[in-house]
Amino acid sequence: MDAVKFILIFYSHIPQMEVQTPVRLPLKSQAKINIFSNDHIAWLNYLYHSNDDKNAHESYSIEPPSNSTLQSLTVECQLGQGAQGDIYLVKSDKSQKYALKACPKNKPLASSKSTEVLNEAKILSKLDNPFVIKLFEQFENENYKSFLIEFCQGGDLLYHMQRVLQQGQQFSEPSTKFYICCLILAIDHIHQQGFVYRDLKPENILLGEDGYPKLCDFGLAISQSELNFKTCRKQCGTREYFSPEIVKRDIYGKEVDWWSLGILTYELLFNETPFQDDNIFVANANIKTKEPSYFGRDDISPEMIDFISQLLSKDRNNRLGNNGIEDFIRHPWLDNVNWEDLEQKKYPCPFMIEGASSSETHFFLEEYTQKSLDIQLVKEIIKT
Repeated sequence: MDAVKFILIFYSHIPQMEVQTPVRLPLKSQAKINIFSNDHIAWLNYLYHSNDDKNAHESYSIEPPSNSTLQSLTVECQLGQGAQGDIYLVKSDKSQKYALKACPKNKPLASSKSTEVLNEAKILSKLDNPFVIKLFEQFENENYKSFLIEFCQGGDLLYHMQRVLQQGQQFSEPSTKFYICCLILAIDHIHQQGFVYRDLKPENILLGEDGYPKLCDFGLAISQSELNFKTCRKQCGTREYFSPEIVKRDIYGKEVDWWSLGILTYELLFNETPFQDDNIFVANANIKTKEPSYFGRDDISPEMIDFISQLLSKDRNNRLGNNGIEDFIRHPWLDNVNWEDLEQKKYPCPFMIEGASSSETHFFLEEYTQKSLDIQLVKEIIKT
């Protein structure tokens, strides 16, 4: 092998700076989740054509504040911290709860993240789907650019996955189907608006007060028209969710999101992703050549295995979802799903968000929610 060819092959396997590695958050031992609640049983009945509980779930809606100014909002506590900035729980003058994402302008890395911040706001402003988080307002002062977004009281899906695992349980096939179907509608909407999400993972799926999932964090999303040889050469997202074309740095499109949906479906069932390995080179080889193993779950149907296998097709041109929502409507695993009822949130949810009325931050880390607010910092954020 000549030196030039070796260098090219070696370079194609080196992870670049755009790669984001998911941080698995610690569990909160005091959290209570009713895994096998009445809602869970109602969902099981619904999927198997029982109509008794179709209207058991009452949906909720969040309206934008009537007086949309920063100073009209009351900062209650911090909810979390991300690469772009801190997130706070705020209330309007009518006691409606929101999340405020405050992104500093003058801190290290702030400029490198500004593109992601602006990109996320631009994309969210064009999306309107019940399973995508809502952006209500944007604010800016000399120190911060802030975004008023929907508050999802149930925390992220990863937290609930960890709780299920901690209790010695596994996600059932019907529960998995519920979340995956909601996400199919969300991703299809994103694609119809001309974008590719590129960062599907449990940490970016929040549960609302009603228990329904919502996609968040659109910092890595991109317009389909901007995908070219240059942008596709830069690996971005979460390594365990990389598709073969991302690993190879080939040109790709919206089909990478359907691959990620296959990885998520597998992870919900098996508590791990199918191709992971501590060695990056082995993990990349697994993604390109290995087929997923379904050993250890003899309770899942052949139709579900086929669903995952089609999503994880190595050939992106043959991947399930390339023809949009019609691919999923026709698939045998989903032939008993009423998509209109799901979009209208008539399905009961697998998880009941216990404590939602008594504790607004029940499913968030106490290292943030119990931390004393920096009053001076808050004043800087809400300063007009």
